[in-house]
Amino acid sequence: MSGGQNRLVAAVSAALVRAGVGANSSILPGLSGGADSVALLHVLLELQPKLGFRLAAAHLNHRIRAVEADRDEAFVRELCERLEVALIVERAEGLDIGSANLEERARDARHAFLECAADECGANFIGLAHHADDQAETVLMRMLRGAGVTGLAAMQERGPGRIIRPMLAIPREGILDYVRERRLEFVEDSSNAWRSILRNRIRHELMPMLDREYAPGVARRLAELGGEMRALDDLVATLAERELDALMLGPGALDAARLAQVPEALVNPVLRGFIARTAGSLRRIERSHIDALRRRALEGGPGAAIDLPGGWRAEREYSALKLFRRSSRPKNEYSISLALDGDTRIDAARLMITGRRKPVDSIAMPASLSEAVFDADALEKGVLVARSFRHGDRVAPLGIEGHRKLKEVYIDRKISRGKRSGWPIVMLGDEIAWVPGVIRARVGLVTRATELVIRLEAREILDN
Repeated sequence: MSGGQNRLVAAVSAALVRAGVGANSSILPGLSGGADSVALLHVLLELQPKLGFRLAAAHLNHRIRAVEADRDEAFVRELCERLEVALIVERAEGLDIGSANLEERARDARHAFLECAADECGANFIGLAHHADDQAETVLMRMLRGAGVTGLAAMQERGPGRIIRPMLAIPREGILDYVRERRLEFVEDSSNAWRSILRNRIRHELMPMLDREYAPGVARRLAELGGEMRALDDLVATLAERELDALMLGPGALDAARLAQVPEALVNPVLRGFIARTAGSLRRIERSHIDALRRRALEGGPGAAIDLPGGWRAEREYSALKLFRRSSRPKNEYSISLALDGDTRIDAARLMITGRRKPVDSIAMPASLSEAVFDADALEKGVLVARSFRHGDRVAPLGIEGHRKLKEVYIDRKISRGKRSGWPIVMLGDEIAWVPGVIRARVGLVTRATELVIRLEAREILDN
């Protein structure tokens, strides 16, 4: 075996050992038919007797390049049949050249397929053929997009999940040396030349120009930077996780007031961790989103909000930063006639409002804003209605002249926007009469002429 072959096989062997691959392991490499994946498959076959792992392969026909994609599938099938390697093949649906975010969608489809294929054959490792030049391109691409430390950390040799990249430390030229020396056949993917794809422009235009005119060996330096950033990111992630644990107020809620006390270098990692923990991933989250979220958390007042990719919304509610799906926030629109002798349940606010008719001389005046007393004769058609908040609601507060916007009252009382949407507003005709726990209006008041009253009391529903 020549030097090129020796170096690649030795590097992959060491990477597999670091990943914990052994006699009880099973590896499923993704096999596109290109030089990199073909080289990985052959190296794994060479190492299989030594390390004792089981081996199968998987190929996804993206069906983007029509005849060429079918050619790749046929090549992979013939290769695996000749090498006596079990192969799982699937054809993607819904991908075409005109698709929006084609590169991202194709990658997501590929990863989803590999996970399902690994489950099908019982593989505990998914092998990807990324190499050092891929790493360099990824680091540079993320730098251009304004990534921070986490973005510059780029790919890792092991993870996430079952993924391993045993050739990540090897430059592509070393892989091609192995392919040439072994005279291995492979197929060329014409989409690798499409200049519409940013990575291709970086690979074929920017990287060669930087290497030629500015920084010889730039690919190696960028790959090394990615490795250093990975180690740094691992440390920062550990520290940020501890801070995040202390700041979580509950599912989807972060203590924004205490976030200001977190060391500067950990604030953005904490926010990334908050999104990942709540939303399940950081997919499509870029530095601009984290910076905007940071401003809302540290500088924004009540109600400061930002929409994030994937249908998520972050909103400042006084001392808390809330993260929720925009589609899951209930509208809480309702209008309910209140029982004047009995209980009325307001599920949107988890309140029970209990009504009682009593002679005026048998009741005491309310001790708190959770209670209200009305002149029964003032009720229009003998009805009190509880409804949800509406834009433009105004109230005539007891004790002062004129009207105020109910929204301003909520702000003064520090009622969060999330709570406002479902909180009951008790109406007497077209006028707001009472907002439980918040304000009593100059409507339906008890006078010297009052004989019968309606007493309402609101209390929290404690059952599940």
